[in-house]
Amino acid sequence: MYKEYSPCNILAPFIYHFWEYKGETRSGLKFNIPPHGCSDFVFTGGSAADSIRNGLIMKPYHSYFFGPMNTFTELVARTNFIHIIGVRFRPCGLFRFIEIPLNELINQGLDSQEFPAIFSQSFIYKLCESNQNPIDTIEHELVRYVYKNNMDTEKQISYAVSLISRQKGVVSIKELATEVCLCLRQFERKFKFYTGYSPKEYSRIIKFWNAIHLLKSNISFDNLLSVAIQAGYYDTPHLYREVKRLSGNTPNAFLSLPTNEKVEVLHFEL
Repeated sequence: MYKEYSPCNILAPFIYHFWEYKGETRSGLKFNIPPHGCSDFVFTGGSAADSIRNGLIMKPYHSYFFGPMNTFTELVARTNFIHIIGVRFRPCGLFRFIEIPLNELINQGLDSQEFPAIFSQSFIYKLCESNQNPIDTIEHELVRYVYKNNMDTEKQISYAVSLISRQKGVVSIKELATEVCLCLRQFERKFKFYTGYSPKEYSRIIKFWNAIHLLKSNISFDNLLSVAIQAGYYDTPHLYREVKRLSGNTPNAFLSLPTNEKVEVLHFEL
C-alpha cells in the first residue's frame, strides 16, 4: 500500500522522495506516522484520512502541508479506500521553493490554501483529472519551479544536517556549531529557522530511526539493551521512552516486523 519514488537529479538536493499510500482499508483504522525530520506536501485522491491531533479533516482532491513534527502524526480512515500522494522535502529543501521560517510550523497540518503554496488550486484540479502518472506531474511542476525561482540553499545548516545523519544522531551540538563556523546560539537559531527543530530535537529523531533499523535487524528479544547502547541511549527504559514518544508504540512491536517491511506508517484499530 505504501510506496516511495526517488526524485530526478534536479530535485534530489531538495526532496527526499515522493510517496504514495493507496489501497483498501477499514473505516476507523488509525495510522501512526513517525516524524522524519522533514516537511511534506500531501495530495488527496478520492478518499483520504483525518488528522486526529490537528483536528484536520482532509477533503478529497485537495492539498495539505504538514510541517516538521516532533512526535507521531495520527490519522484515522473514514472510508474503506485511501489514496494519498506526498512530497517529502529534505531539511532546508523547502527553502528552495518557499522562504518561510519552519519553526513557526512545527506540528502543524494546514490546508494549502492557508499556506504560501507551491501548488495552485488549478494545479490540484489538473493533477486529479489528468490520466498521466501523478508523480511525474508533480515532479514536472517542481522542476519548473526550481528554474523559475532562483533561491539559494542554506549551506551551513544543510551541512550540519548531513553530519547529524552521518553520525546517526549521536553528536555534540557544540562541536556541530564549531564545525559550521557559528557560535552556539546563532547555530541553534538558524537550525530552528531552516528545519523547524532545535539541533538536539532533530538529532533525537535521527537517533530514533537508527534504533528502529537496529530493532528490525535484531532477531532476539534479549538484545534490547545492546540495541539501546548501540543506538546511543543510556539504557533500555530510555529506548522505550523515545520509541513510544516518536512512534506511539514500543520497541517490541518493531522486533516482530520483517526486515524488508517499511515502518513509515503504523496501523492500529481505534
